[in-house]
Amino acid sequence: MNRYPLIKSFIYEFLKNAKSIQTIKKQKTNKIVEISDNGILVETESSRKKYENREASTPYQLVKHEEIDSAFEKIIAAKRISANDLKEFGYRSSFLIALFRQMPFVDVLETEQELVIKQFTTLDLPSQLNTSLQIIVDQIVEKEKILQSPFFQMVYEMLKVMKNYDMKKKRETLLEVMDLTVTSSTSGTPITESVANRKLSDTLSWLKHFGFIDNELNVVETRYPRFWWVNQGKSYKEEMEGGFLWAPKTDKRGIPRSHHTDLLKARKGDIVFAYSRGSIHHICVVTEEARSMQKPRALSNHDWDNEGILLKVQYYSLEKPIEKTEIPLEWRHEEKGPFDKDGDVKMGYFFPVEKAFVDNLFHKFSDRLPEEIKKAILRNKMEEDKMPIIRDASECVNHIIHYLRSKGFYYKDEDVKNFYLSLKTKPFVVLSGISGTGKTKMVRLFAESLGATTENHQFQLIPVRPDWSDGSDLIGYVDIKGEFIKGPLTEILMEANKPENRNKPYFVLLDEMNLARVEHYFSDLLSIMETRKKKNGEIVSDPIIDRPETGRLILSDNVYIIGTVNMDETTHPFSKKVLDRANTIEYNEVRLDYFDFLQDTAEVRPIEISNDWLRGRFLTLKDAYSGHEELIHEVTEWLVEINRILEEIQAQIAYRVRDEICFYMIYNEESQLLEKQVAFDYQIMQKILPRIAGSDQATIEALKKLFVFCTNHEWNEDNKLQGIIEEARFPKSAKKIDRMIRKNYSEGFTSFWL
Repeated sequence: MNRYPLIKSFIYEFLKNAKSIQTIKKQKTNKIVEISDNGILVETESSRKKYENREASTPYQLVKHEEIDSAFEKIIAAKRISANDLKEFGYRSSFLIALFRQMPFVDVLETEQELVIKQFTTLDLPSQLNTSLQIIVDQIVEKEKILQSPFFQMVYEMLKVMKNYDMKKKRETLLEVMDLTVTSSTSGTPITESVANRKLSDTLSWLKHFGFIDNELNVVETRYPRFWWVNQGKSYKEEMEGGFLWAPKTDKRGIPRSHHTDLLKARKGDIVFAYSRGSIHHICVVTEEARSMQKPRALSNHDWDNEGILLKVQYYSLEKPIEKTEIPLEWRHEEKGPFDKDGDVKMGYFFPVEKAFVDNLFHKFSDRLPEEIKKAILRNKMEEDKMPIIRDASECVNHIIHYLRSKGFYYKDEDVKNFYLSLKTKPFVVLSGISGTGKTKMVRLFAESLGATTENHQFQLIPVRPDWSDGSDLIGYVDIKGEFIKGPLTEILMEANKPENRNKPYFVLLDEMNLARVEHYFSDLLSIMETRKKKNGEIVSDPIIDRPETGRLILSDNVYIIGTVNMDETTHPFSKKVLDRANTIEYNEVRLDYFDFLQDTAEVRPIEISNDWLRGRFLTLKDAYSGHEELIHEVTEWLVEINRILEEIQAQIAYRVRDEICFYMIYNEESQLLEKQVAFDYQIMQKILPRIAGSDQATIEALKKLFVFCTNHEWNEDNKLQGIIEEARFPKSAKKIDRMIRKNYSEGFTSFWL
């Protein structure tokens, strides 16, 4: 039997990187000497003594590959195992238990000396419908909170080990672990491949977003240090001599305390101010991440619980200790970590310290600080002052996301990525949704994050008026004096068409676009969009206007037009002519309890980017075909299946829509922003569903068939569909289709514009 071959490979990869394995019960060290063809050569204190006493021919013992494989099969079959279950392996059973204890997908039941395979349900994994991780997804302030989630932590720890794997093997190994550890929240069965892929991609995007991993799924080791404060009382001398910090996991009443468990948040390179007897006497640098460890022998005389957390640090002594009384009271009042409201040091062990407090200490006591610490703090300050460098689309989008969050607005990462891909696919996007969801603000801040503002004329908000009946209000007109009066669109096109500005992005926001009939005032621009062609490597169009006052103005490929729309009794519907030419993005989610903007978040500055990061490359499918044949055929097969359904109501898509969906999918695959099925889900929502409306039975039957396409389940009014929709291959579209069908049953008519 060879179940989970990639996980087995992972175990050996872990052993390649491990220097030693420590047994659980007796805390004995098993030094990894070599991984041979036969197995693992392990040296212990006992085997070394036997060798030195000439009782053995080698100082190490052999743990065979088949023994490791057999023990692994036992644990995945039982999901729970102890040393007694491995008696057949003799003295090697302790080593095997200690080895599996180190696996990120295994939990240790300390009191019973047992191991269990970690178990998650789909509700424990990050997704748009997740509630159990709300603090992580919706209310996160500190990125370290990500790793407080057991699932995130498991994935992160596995990626640390897989540093020599290529990206494909990393994903495949993680998917195998998900098959082992994750079950459906609705059925209790292992999750489907499509759900696993989607939720793994979401997990990886969060780790990327907060800088834990890069685009190749490598763990990012270089990071700004965090700062901590440790109160060392009677344990000061032993901890300093041993090069560690240690705290019990729980107090005497069995309750975990954050000033102890926060040791687990410290990362390699973090800086710790060591305080004892009224002064900061040392400053430490974390050398290894914290791990569970029984109370060190050096602390055996101290009356603490044996189970604890150990953090390895390097101590650096100060030229002269910094007395608490030397630290201004105002600073202590502002720094709430280790100090109480009176500015006195709190009772407790380990506390976070704000960077502003450290900066103050640095400037006031720089002459006392160890050179190593001064260099680390200065290096951190230099890194902070650097302007972000955009190296790929993922970094560009991550910058935009950080910028939006820093301004106090909440938009899902997936939605920002989708908006970016939609603009790249075609520079005409429609944002729909209920009033007040931040559509206009999102566009303004998106542009602003990339250096496009009203002040530098790269962003123009144009409020649409209900009385617009032709393009003159946008483009301009000749007044009764014969003078040409430029429209607001003409003015921004004049800037965008200048040769020196051709590589800058320009954004036009048509606010409340459908207050007037879009086909009346926008038809000329819609027609011009279809004249785009490639010339000298650039995408150009026929002229929108050609007059002496303006020059010959085209819709150049650095101009992006976004319209916001509300659907109510004061607005007009869209024709298929408009919908076929745009990605229609719906924003209806409201997060009234999102208060991150009230927190002290770091400022994110705009960056001026090249338009190369936004402009699309394709105009026809022939342009895109070479190198993307497999993806294009796969997407087209999906669209053919959808068209068979839409033909019954004469709503099928044609070549333009097919091509633009393929472009979107290609740009996404190149930038690895969204999982493939997530990306296609957005395209169903934005290019297919907006075209469907009606009250006849044929329309409802078509929607029900589309529901089957998205979920592989029949729609039924009496069914409890939440779990089905959550685990669908295209959940966003399935949810929207369900609402459209129910809208028809309740009101006798349905459309995308609910």
